[in-house]
Amino acid sequence: MRHQSIIQPEASYLKESLSVFSALKVEFTLFPLETIHLGPDEVKGDRWRGCFGEALRRRACAFRWKEIDCNKCDVRGDCLYHGYFFIDRPHPYVMLPELDGKRVYNTGERMLLEMVLIGAAAEHVDKFVMTVEEMGRMGIGGGRGRFRVNSVVAEDSIDASGFFEEEPLTVDHCTIELLTPLKIKEGIKGLNYSNLSFETFFRLLIKRIINLNNLYCNGRGFNKERIEPEKQNLFTLAGEIETKTYTEWRDFNRFSSRQHKSLKIGGQIGIIRYNGEIGRFYPYLKMGEVLGVGQHTTSGFGRYRISTA
Repeated sequence: MRHQSIIQPEASYLKESLSVFSALKVEFTLFPLETIHLGPDEVKGDRWRGCFGEALRRRACAFRWKEIDCNKCDVRGDCLYHGYFFIDRPHPYVMLPELDGKRVYNTGERMLLEMVLIGAAAEHVDKFVMTVEEMGRMGIGGGRGRFRVNSVVAEDSIDASGFFEEEPLTVDHCTIELLTPLKIKEGIKGLNYSNLSFETFFRLLIKRIINLNNLYCNGRGFNKERIEPEKQNLFTLAGEIETKTYTEWRDFNRFSSRQHKSLKIGGQIGIIRYNGEIGRFYPYLKMGEVLGVGQHTTSGFGRYRISTA
């Protein structure tokens, strides 16, 4: 039986609250000066993110690499490293290296890196560019191969109205292809869902979208008590979507320069097919293609591609 309490698009306060969401895509074309070992596509984003954190601290930290507790630093309120890397909350950028299947890049070969800067982060685009240039001087990957920045394009602005301006699609199914590992966290453990329900997937996605909107795009100016019933209605409808999951869990090792040790990270890779009335969720799913979903999204985890064909 079809659920009757569907909120119509024109009455959607949730969509109105997302009208302030904005982001900027910055595309870097890079050329290695030495051989660069980045590893498989699934962990390239994590390599970029780790190197980015080191380079950002070099440029932003008033004390450089001296031993200091960032949480006790007197200037942390104005520090880009503290606010955009160190602090434990969703970060306002996503590292999206090209998923081209190449593990090694030789001298002179082109590399592509895309960064999505969300809300207030776009105001610091010049600092992000300088940080990537610093990464090139430091080197990245196994053996720390250096590179140079050949070009930077920062013209593709994103706002939520572009996702919601069209009439809802009439779609009775979709396929989600997980391009990089999707990690769903409970406690300190990652969970491998043999049948990842659409409701679980959508809950993760809408939580991320709203958090980013509130933290970096003035979304806090909207009444969350008006948003909550609409969210719950969408969760109820999401629970009616049928699921077929074809995924496997993959683990990868990464080295944390902050913790000075090797860590294991992993997630689900594969394809999920959802059958049901997907149209009302489609704009949020398209936003998720840009923002990712689940854990380690800053590192490029949780990237997916949606198809309704």
